[in-house]
Amino acid sequence: MGAMRRSKTRPVHDPHDHPFGVGVQVHVPEAAWGELDAWEGEPTGVIVSTGTARPDGANVPGPSGPVWVVAFDEPQYRRDGRGPFDQAEIPQSRLVAADPISDDAWPGA
Repeated sequence: MGAMRRSKTRPVHDPHDHPFGVGVQVHVPEAAWGELDAWEGEPTGVIVSTGTARPDGANVPGPSGPVWVVAFDEPQYRRDGRGPFDQAEIPQSRLVAADPISDDAWPGA
């Protein structure tokens, strides 16, 4: 049997479409100092799975909508000193998807 070849294709996410999903690189922008559970700096990472669902539009404190589990590029700390965290559940409303890498940037493309 021949060796298996790895596919050089990967999903491309349209930033005007729904850019979030497993495998998407993201960062958490700087939050206001009074915001609960704020992160130190602007952590970066990759979405590894869906998180615990939060009721969209419900009258509860904090953000609503989809939640993603983000594995950080390096351990991160909360502004109050808690940590280090290798990953965390973060509401989509607090994430920014990284710009997609063009196919020209991939070796062998």
